[in-house]
Amino acid sequence: MSVRTSLGVVALLGLLNHQASAQSQTEPMDVAVNGPSGALLLMDGQAMGKLPLPVNLSVPAGPHRFRIQLGNQSAESDTLTFPGNGQAELNLTLSGRSVVTVLRISDGLFLLHGPDTVSPAVRAGITESVATAAKAWHSVLIVGDKAKVLGQRRAEILRCIEQGECSQPLFADGQVSYALSLHIENGTPDASSSCLLRAEILDTRTRDVSARAESTAAPCNASKLASQVGELTGRLLQETAMRPRGSLSVTSTPVGAKVRLDGRWLGVTPFQQESFSGQREIVVQQARYLPYNQTILVEPNQTATLSVTLQRDPAAQLSRPLWRIITGSVLLGGGLLMSGFGASGLLSNGTCQDGSMNTDTCSPYYNTTAVGAGLTGGGAALSIAGVLLLAIPSR
Repeated sequence: MSVRTSLGVVALLGLLNHQASAQSQTEPMDVAVNGPSGALLLMDGQAMGKLPLPVNLSVPAGPHRFRIQLGNQSAESDTLTFPGNGQAELNLTLSGRSVVTVLRISDGLFLLHGPDTVSPAVRAGITESVATAAKAWHSVLIVGDKAKVLGQRRAEILRCIEQGECSQPLFADGQVSYALSLHIENGTPDASSSCLLRAEILDTRTRDVSARAESTAAPCNASKLASQVGELTGRLLQETAMRPRGSLSVTSTPVGAKVRLDGRWLGVTPFQQESFSGQREIVVQQARYLPYNQTILVEPNQTATLSVTLQRDPAAQLSRPLWRIITGSVLLGGGLLMSGFGASGLLSNGTCQDGSMNTDTCSPYYNTTAVGAGLTGGGAALSIAGVLLLAIPSR
């Protein structure tokens, strides 16, 4: 086989491996389907159920065709190509013998139930109500296996919502747009006359809580809870959608300083992110430096920039660079060792080499004054240099 043919085979194998890897990284899309109520929906010839579907449709990446059967009327859509990953909304409308399709990539909503113990029936009703409210605002509730995977990071998401610790991205880009935290308090479902619903939405693009709301469910039963939760979800999504947005860019000297926005830790400098508009309180801080505080105006569709030079904190203990610690320690240790040899040389000067004690008759005898003095002086110099490197603080 020639070299050119070998290279061609290697390149082809590499391309096939790349394509296989890309396909393995593409997950099915969660698709909310809207269409004629009571119509049977078929995807690629397989029945999916009657509309409206109780759950989102999991559609693999690639081309698909949809058919609607309603009574004696049946029609099929053109081929639609789904990119995979994320969420989408599919609207199907019967028009004679054809189906008009509108595919829209939608925001993903992840629901976090609070630490409340609720029955499966109550949880199912709440989930369905949230899904319906989300669909009205062109969002898709994430359910199934994807929700289980995201649920493993529940503690981190709640820490971001409740404590403002949001320095690390919680979701892959485009995977989740909103996280809805829901708590049922001051009552037990199906056992109390009333209970309090508390809900808040985390907007993942800004890593900020975009809206909060509370509502009282009386009685505290499955039906009332589902109704109230649906109303709260719609209200929070509406408030979030209506809030104007801009961008915020923060740089600092030195880099790597924490950026807190209205008390929420969102990252480190250099920092750039989408932000809700309005007056925002920014704190830029780093260890051993004085914190920098400023109120900045983020205008809609504009980027607010802030460049900060942090000042050293006089009261803070200044650190030594690692190279100085290592070099200083080596010099100090080597200097002490040399001084020890020098002192030994000075003590041996004039003594008999044969071990006798009579320096008048023994020959030869040690003459180590110059060597001992040199070693002692050099060791002292190295020791002083090591101490200075370790002791003098950095600029």
